[in-house]
Amino acid sequence: MVAVVKGNRREIPGNLPPLLWWEKVEEYRTDPRTRSLRFFDPRMEALSPDELARVRAKALIWWEVTDELPDDISTWWEIRMARRRGDLPSVESQDVATIDEDGVLHCGHCEARWSADSDGGFYGTVCKLCGSEWVAIDDRRMESAGVMYG
Repeated sequence: MVAVVKGNRREIPGNLPPLLWWEKVEEYRTDPRTRSLRFFDPRMEALSPDELARVRAKALIWWEVTDELPDDISTWWEIRMARRRGDLPSVESQDVATIDEDGVLHCGHCEARWSADSDGGFYGTVCKLCGSEWVAIDDRRMESAGVMYG
């Protein structure tokens, strides 16, 4: 049997190995400490009970490793899936995204990297990882126009 890890590197605190992190998530889903953890994000209201248990388990692991609760869970798997289902709207802010010399777009909110679609020019208008809308600045065009960033 193959298990699929549902998450990304932004969910794993410190230098915790991903497999150990996922094993702890599975273990902590039913741990009574997750229910008593004083951690809340309004987006958690749109989650299923199973998703909520995983988010709370991940927050408990974050607390154990860093002595702090996570401050941004917008990139966490369960939140992303809720956005895809339409249970959560996209983030209401706009962030500046830049397109580097290799044509890779970098989200201004979560720093995720995205390639253009197969037509070679459209990146979308919303980051698929954090949900923020972006306004893209093409560094290649700025440099060719003689504008440099300091």
